[in-house]
Formats: sequence, structure tokens, C-alpha cells
Amino acid sequence: MPVDGPVPWERADHTGAKHDIYRRYLKRWFPILLDGAKPYRSVTYAEGFAGPGIYVGGHPGSPIIALQALVDEVTNTSSLVKMLFVDDEPRCIKMLNEQFRSRFPVRPRTPDTLWSKVTLGTCIEKLESALDEMDSWGQPILAVLDSWGNVPVTYRLLKRLADNLSSEVIITLGTQPFIRFVSKMGSDADEVFGGDPTWRALSDLPSGAAKRQHILTCYRQTLQRAGFKFLLDFELIDTRGESLYLVFGTNHRRGLEKMKDSAWEVDRVYGVGFRDPRDEQAEALFELTEPALAPLGRLLLIRLKSGPAAGMRIESLREFALFETVYRPEHVIRTLRELRSQGLIDSDGQALTRSSIVRATP
Repeated sequence: MPVDGPVPWERADHTGAKHDIYRRYLKRWFPILLDGAKPYRSVTYAEGFAGPGIYVGGHPGSPIIALQALVDEVTNTSSLVKMLFVDDEPRCIKMLNEQFRSRFPVRPRTPDTLWSKVTLGTCIEKLESALDEMDSWGQPILAVLDSWGNVPVTYRLLKRLADNLSSEVIITLGTQPFIRFVSKMGSDADEVFGGDPTWRALSDLPSGAAKRQHILTCYRQTLQRAGFKFLLDFELIDTRGESLYLVFGTNHRRGLEKMKDSAWEVDRVYGVGFRDPRDEQAEALFELTEPALAPLGRLLLIRLKSGPAAGMRIESLREFALFETVYRPEHVIRTLRELRSQGLIDSDGQALTRSSIVRATP
């Protein structure tokens, strides 16, 4: 819905960290698709909630960050790049166009290799139809659906993106609107979850943490049903303890790896860290350069205790870390060494390698 208050607005800590993740990922995404041995004929970067392109203090918005990443990282000037920005606030549309003109006074690519469309309307009303008009389907699309947490995104759009060649989504998920207004939300809210009303069971849960986890679980299942094979979700948590979920969906392992690398490289200046939603103790991971490994240790112990009695290869646990946690595979052996020093696991040999077998102690 249109913005209440002035445009532009202050940039929240979460937003700064989130945009740092976007920047780092786009600096990987554009070259992989456009500068490889077999570049795609075209790619589309699309935003459903684009904003004005600038914050109070002059910080660039995500549309500016995306175009700058393209300019900085891509040497291939023959493939077509399509950029689509949708917002339902007229002031944002006007200001975003002004930002593009002021920050890129010289067109960065020729008209036949860069199409850019800024359109007024809601994500639900305009994004899919604009992708149709730009003939984006059949080639990779990265859709950033950053709705300030309310997720007004249709299941139909998610499914169509999941079915499209090499396409990915980045979605912000705020749980408070669902928790606070569950009794007042109609069928439109169920549509966010693919028509499944299971999310409404949060009313019966005892704590805010359990309710948040339930909504995230339901939304993960929605993305999986839509067709995304690999998901990464985590909380961005600031120093005040306020959090926002970021959910990434892809069908390519490499995309998951690159997004996870981007997330762990977030600049510490934003004062924002991670929290793995699956960690029962909800420990905040503020030290991103020296990650807090205790949450991963707890998750690995659960995995080992539920696995075969003979134990599991470390390579399997590396895969588990990649696909089921916020951690990277290279964090696993360090964590297992600490678990072994505490007597919580044992191994077949002293050295821990990818082929080593480890098991939880009785």
C-alpha cells in the first residue's frame, strides 16, 4: 500500500545488512549468468516493492545497488539485461526515476542490451504481467520480493518462477502481521501459503517464538510445494534483538552456496547478525567473522542422534549444514572437533576429514 509519511525514509539496520547481502550476491549472480563460457541470451532482475532508490542520508536503495553491480561486474555487453521495478507509491516511482538519471547520467549499456521498466502498481497487480510484457520467461529471473515483511506475493507467481529456467527468489518475511491479525485475515492470507490454512494453527501455540517458527515452517513448505528445491532462511537480528526473516529459493546448489557466502560476508558496520531459526536456544550469531558455532553443534548432535547408530560420514554432515542450516560446510569440522573435545561425539580416527565417521556418544 502507498507509504504513510515522508519519502524517502530512514534506513533501518536490517535494511543496510540486507542490501549488503543483495550487493554481494548480485556481484556473483550477474557474472555467473552473463560472463560464463555459455552466457544466457537474457536475464531479468525484478523487484516487486522497489521503493524510491534512496534513503535519508543518501544511502542507495536496492534498484541502484542492482544496476551498479551489473555495471561493476559484467564485461559481456552482448546479452540482454532486463530490469523491472514495481512500486505502488507514486512518490517512490518519481524519485526512483530521478535516482537512475542522477546516478547513471551516461547510459551504462546500449538500448538493445539493457531494458529498464519502472511501473506504478502493486506487486500482485503488475509484476507478473510486466514480466510477460518484457518476454522474460524462459530465461533466468531473479525476483526480489522485499515487502517490508508482509509477503503480499501470490503462490501462482512463486510457482511460475520456480518452474522458470534458472530463476530464484529473495523474500522478506515478517511474522507479526500474521500473529497479530490471524483472526481478521481472510482467504487472501491463505493464498500467501498456497491456499493452505495450516499457518492459522499458530493461535494454539504457547509462545511468540513457537508462533514465529510455525509461520516460517509453513512458508518454507509453500516454497517447496511451489517447486524450489533449495531454500536458505535465517533471521537478520540487530543489537536490539529485533529480527526479520530473509528467505531465498533456488533450484541450483551453486546459487545456494553463493547466497550463503554472501550472507556470511555481511559488513559488521551494520550491527546485524544471524540467528538460525532451527536453533532451539535462539542464540544470536553476531561474530560473523568468527562464527558462534554452538548452535551448529546443537543441530549436528540432533542430526547424529536421529541417524544410524554406526554414525555418519562428515561429508553427509557438511551437506546437512549447507541445505538445512545457516552455516557453511566449512564450519562443520571445526564444530565437530569442539563436540569431540567435550565428549559429546566420538570418531573412528583422530583426524577428522570429509570421509571420517562420527557418532553421538551414549
